[in-house]
Amino acid sequence: MKAFGESLKSNQSLTKLDLSRNGIGAEGIEPLWQSLKVNQALATLKLSHNGIGTEGTEPLWQSLKVNQTLTKLNLSHNGIGLFKGIKALSHALKVNQTLTQLNLANNGIGSKDTKEAHQENVQELLQSLKINTSLVKLNTF
Repeated sequence: MKAFGESLKSNQSLTKLDLSRNGIGAEGIEPLWQSLKVNQALATLKLSHNGIGTEGTEPLWQSLKVNQTLTKLNLSHNGIGLFKGIKALSHALKVNQTLTQLNLANNGIGSKDTKEAHQENVQELLQSLKINTSLVKLNTF
């Protein structure tokens, strides 16, 4: 993934990338997140079923603050849980104005028990959605 991430930094033609079901994990995904900070072509990224987890998404939220090309991101089925990193996601969504679709389904984010246990974090996410003007589709179930 390190070499792959490096190549994406300078790639100007690849607009869609599907790396679903590759067992990338939290450590393996880091180079890809770093490439999103400078890549100016990738618009669609599918990463479902990769075991990325909460720790693996922390750098992503930082990348989304500066990325200006990614419009569709699928992180479903990755064991994110997210509430540990929901504040970082909320901050990213306040700044990012290009992401139109975000799929976080089957990560335990939308369950009733989780929402009640972390109501403050959910409120912060909802506030960021009031500020964000680009996101039109968010899937958390």
